[in-house]
Amino acid sequence: MRVSEEKIQRIAERLAGILQSRPDLVRFEGGGRGLDRAIARFLTADLRIEDEITHEALDRLGTYSRNLTPGGTEWTLLLEKHKEEIAARRGYVIS
Repeated sequence: MRVSEEKIQRIAERLAGILQSRPDLVRFEGGGRGLDRAIARFLTADLRIEDEITHEALDRLGTYSRNLTPGGTEWTLLLEKHKEEIAARRGYVIS
């Protein structure tokens, strides 16, 4: 994963604080720690999905008969193309 667990937790805490300060946006029943944990779980799951998509796209690139230089222009373009196709098939949006 590109983001550490600590950073995910800090982001989750910050988002929870913002949401709790805006009752006009969202109403959350329960303590703030529950909201922090729910946001952290969501972020972690979302990042795992993106990692799975990236690994699947890399596996596809590995099946090419010609040698592609990892990080090269053609390799990068094909990786992004495969990631977009896989994400679309799964109903996932990569930003």
